[in-house]
Amino acid sequence: MGSTPTISMILLSLLLIAGCGGGDDESDEGPLMRPGENCMACHAFTVAGTAYPSASSPASAGIAGVSVIVTDANGQETTLTTNAAGNFYTSATLAMPLRAVRLVRAGVTTAMGGAPNGACASCHTQPPSGGAPGRVFAN
Repeated sequence: MGSTPTISMILLSLLLIAGCGGGDDESDEGPLMRPGENCMACHAFTVAGTAYPSASSPASAGIAGVSVIVTDANGQETTLTTNAAGNFYTSATLAMPLRAVRLVRAGVTTAMGGAPNGACASCHTQPPSGGAPGRVFAN
């Protein structure tokens, strides 16, 4: 005889489906999921975002192979590389606020000053918000 799901098991399943992941589309889970969205709304990263070719790019236009160099409040540099969706993320311990963020693509550096936190898409949105020029972009 099979086991009957408990109420807590059912509730947990519903929460997982409603949150990040759980969809039928491959882009709904894993490292390539939901480019352009605020990854840190669901995940415990210290820095996360998506790199684009321009500040006004659509969410689906993330670019791979960009080096994202973040410098934390203590001067520690961490280098990340964007994946096929343009996503980058880390759970490395970093001191906030960030001093600087640089993106390097094909030898060209795009730099911004500091950032209050590592949730890049909390300001870098389309349309622009929070004083950011739009998406995180590498020329």
